[in-house]
Amino acid sequence: MFAPLVCVFIFTLVFLLVEAEKVDRNQATVAGAVMMLVLGWLLNFYSLHQALRSVYFDTLALIFGMSLIVDALIRSGLFRVFAKRVSLYSRGEPRVVLVLLVLIGYGLALVIGNLATMLIILPLTLALCSAVGLLPVPLIIAEIIATNLGGASTLIGDFPNMVIGAAGRLHFDDFIGGMMAPCLLMLGILLVYFDERVLRVLPRGVRPLTPELSETPPIDRYLARLGVSVLTVTLVALVFAVPLGLQPSSIALYGGMVIMLAGRIPQDTLLKAMSGSEILFFAALFVMVGGLQAAGVLMGLHDLIVSLGGGHPTQSAILLMWVGAVLTPFLNSGPTTVLLVPVAAALSQEYAGVVVWWALALGILAGSSATLTGATAGPVVASQMVHQLEEHRRVSNAGWVLDSASYRQVGVPLTLIFLLFSTIYITLVST
Repeated sequence: MFAPLVCVFIFTLVFLLVEAEKVDRNQATVAGAVMMLVLGWLLNFYSLHQALRSVYFDTLALIFGMSLIVDALIRSGLFRVFAKRVSLYSRGEPRVVLVLLVLIGYGLALVIGNLATMLIILPLTLALCSAVGLLPVPLIIAEIIATNLGGASTLIGDFPNMVIGAAGRLHFDDFIGGMMAPCLLMLGILLVYFDERVLRVLPRGVRPLTPELSETPPIDRYLARLGVSVLTVTLVALVFAVPLGLQPSSIALYGGMVIMLAGRIPQDTLLKAMSGSEILFFAALFVMVGGLQAAGVLMGLHDLIVSLGGGHPTQSAILLMWVGAVLTPFLNSGPTTVLLVPVAAALSQEYAGVVVWWALALGILAGSSATLTGATAGPVVASQMVHQLEEHRRVSNAGWVLDSASYRQVGVPLTLIFLLFSTIYITLVST
């Protein structure tokens, strides 16, 4: 009993310190992983060999490869040109602005993830709102949630799906078949929700577009061609991975290596381009969760879910989904996924199906949309807004600062709607 309690204490302490911003996230998780290993060695329940086996190297390879491909496309300026041209098409009409920016966010996040997408469309949203007289915060909240939906729709859209895909041995077409349909329907719910509750209080854009907004950003044509070519080949290979006999992680890894060799990556940004910080974080997190699993903590959670679900596959999957949705606003989507993946793996073996994985993914998606800290994009966007709004001289104006309270007012009700919809979806696909 001593080992499980200490493991839970270490895991909880690490994330309390991270949440309070008392220590660096990577340093905290690495220290937690080391403490798990030392404790496991002293009490003889967790070895270095077990720790290495607990790391999903397929996930790390996916993160490495896709991060490099996305970095090349972002540095080329191609996405920024596309998003700006579409934004200009709206001419300041709130409903058109909302629909266009939400669709852009969802579409880009399918491939490049929610965080990268928000970093691309955030400055465009602020510039457009400043130019035509719209309040940006409601639009940016809608974009964050839309990019969460886009990221959850594909294997390569966000970190949680990469973890789930590696753990469940799922392929690109599996996610298209299991996750895209409910995410598209929830995207429609998002648009209706904002149209009914948010857009009616937004002023209509009346000022003409500024010359600065109308300027076309420069494009690095070499990087654009390289990035598009590698991304296209990667996506085609992912779609046909099963008949080709390839693993998604290997495909992404090969694509990333091409970018490393030919992508002209500046030496001082190489670590950032390959998401080195995220790879270290997830590797240490896998080791920590492996310690929880070795100590029997996660099996206890699995038994509790099965017991509360009455041994029924559908009820157990729905309980797992709601547990994920409750934990995600506090732990963030990535750590929650890593924590619950062993539980989902045990359930999927007992019930022999992929529905458990979709339940976990939908729960993480709902929870990540509830609060500003639920997904990594939220706090990064809020921080970026503080710096970028100085250029528009709007820092003190209401409706121009994104904070946790304003986000929760929209995010929590939508999360509950998403969870109810997802519960119906899991019930239907389980039968």
